[in-house]
Order: sequence, then C-alpha cells, then structure tokens
Amino acid sequence: MDTTLETNKEFDIIFIQKPPWLFICTIPSSSNKDRDRVVDTPNHSNQLTFSRPSYEDNNHSRVILYINMQLSHM
Repeated sequence: MDTTLETNKEFDIIFIQKPPWLFICTIPSSSNKDRDRVVDTPNHSNQLTFSRPSYEDNNHSRVILYINMQLSHM
C-alpha cells in the first residue's frame, strides 16, 4: 500500500477497493483481559484517509479514499 501511494502521489484522489487491513496495536479493554486489537488501514504522510465502515465483513470498509494533503485547504 505504501508503494502504491508513493508511486502515485501525483494524483489528487485515489480510491482503493478492498484495502488491506493491518494490526496496529493492542489497547486496554474492559471486556477482554487480553486487551483488544486495533486493526485499521495503512496511512500515508501525504494523504488524508477517508472510509465508511461496512456493516458486513467485520465492519471493514470496502473502499478507502486517499486525498492528497495539498487539497486539504479545500
């Protein structure tokens, strides 16, 4: 994913269908003594990330939108 975003940074908007989900970390949990896992899509330093959770497939988004930071003023 990092390679895709880095090699296509001349584009202002990139849609990725069925993006990869990565394990980020574990966090304390009141319901699980072993802690909860945080899973999310990869971020990129030059891109804003937008996604809408799906109500199927374990709440994972099916499409993620990366927007070039240069457009953030809009």
